[in-house]
Amino acid sequence: MSFCRSAYPLDSVRLDPLTDGTAARAYLIGLSTFQQQPLLGSYQQGLLCLNDCGLIVADEWVRSAASRKGITLDAWVITPTSLSGIVFLQGANPIGIGVSGPLASQKPWLLSSFIAGFKAAAAKRINLCRNHLGQSVWQRNYDERLISDKTQLANLRNQLQGTAGQVLDIGHD
Repeated sequence: MSFCRSAYPLDSVRLDPLTDGTAARAYLIGLSTFQQQPLLGSYQQGLLCLNDCGLIVADEWVRSAASRKGITLDAWVITPTSLSGIVFLQGANPIGIGVSGPLASQKPWLLSSFIAGFKAAAAKRINLCRNHLGQSVWQRNYDERLISDKTQLANLRNQLQGTAGQVLDIGHD
């Protein structure tokens, strides 16, 4: 069974936590399948067709965020070899306020925990679906980039909406 769309159809949450005074941090997250295998779907006539594994990833991405207090998903996209998305951490120190030095660059525990839980749950379900228990599904690490302002956030949202066929560059500036 395949699901054909240019991107998974969840409406993005249109929060503006970087400017509304709430304590939130936004991160661009990038996850890749093990050895860049096209495990999550394929392109047919320019449309992304998520296979069962891709649908599991989409479902688990939403479930994992819903089950974690302090995590909110924004725009995200799945390609055959990756998942890229914007994640808000609620209750984190606001950008540029009260944090400097080594603490400002540390990865929040909540983000690491969320990604680890998501990867484990998605891998388990994918391996059960494929009857390949214990197989690697994800690359060992993930890419993350702190989003520093609302202009960068808007640009990344636009990129995600237009990248169903591309890998988004999450490298640090």
